[in-house]
Parts: sequence; C-alpha cells; structure tokens
Amino acid sequence: MGRAKRILVIDDDPQICQAMETILGDNGYEVYAATDTVRGEALLQERQPDLLILDIMMATMHEGLDFASKIKKKEGPYGLPILIVSGRPASEKGYQRSVEEDLDWIAADIFMEKPVDPEDLLRNVETLLSRRSA
Repeated sequence: MGRAKRILVIDDDPQICQAMETILGDNGYEVYAATDTVRGEALLQERQPDLLILDIMMATMHEGLDFASKIKKKEGPYGLPILIVSGRPASEKGYQRSVEEDLDWIAADIFMEKPVDPEDLLRNVETLLSRRSA
C-alpha cells in the first residue's frame, strides 16, 4: 500500500485550516496547513504535496491567485493540481466571465465557494488526485 496523499491547505483563517485538516485527515489524507503563502511555499518544497487547497483573499485581495499563478509556472513540486476555496463569490465584480471560464487565468483546476460542503470538498479532492495519478 502506498503512502497517504499529501494535501497542503493555505488559508489565512486558522479555523478554515483546522476544519480542512479534520475533514481531510479523517478521510486518510496527510494534511499540512499554512496561514500565509510564505509558509505555504516552504511547506510545498518540504512536504511535496499532491494537491494544494488555496484561499484567494489573504494579506492582499489576490494573494492566492498570485501564488497559484506563480507556482503553476514552475517545475518540480510546484506542478500540482490547485483547488481554490474562497469566500469571494464567483460573481463578484472584477470577474467579467464565470470563474470556470477563467480557471486558466486563475491558475486553478477547481473553484469552490465558502462555506464548503465536506462531501463536495472530498469529491473534488479525489477528482483532482485521480487526474494526477492517471
């Protein structure tokens, strides 16, 4: 049996990090969390996760998007699927099209709006991880 899939959660809300750690950990995933992208990038290099779950708005309005775009351009541990989980609604001003149409610009594979249903989260995580191992 192989190692548990590793998931890195980056969200500036410690309660969100803890909730994700509980949901994902209870379902057999090895979870690491950071409340900023500086610590998140260090964990990304140290732990080499299989999936990144990322908030959009942290210290700046677009910190998560900037981070996602940055890591999608790199090789090595950076080439991993990204699940954006944000309180920022997809229809918020600034998005001319739907988030699904802009996933390339967002540099994410799936966008979920908070609050996240645990079953939907697990389904999306499994979808992204199965794509990566395929």
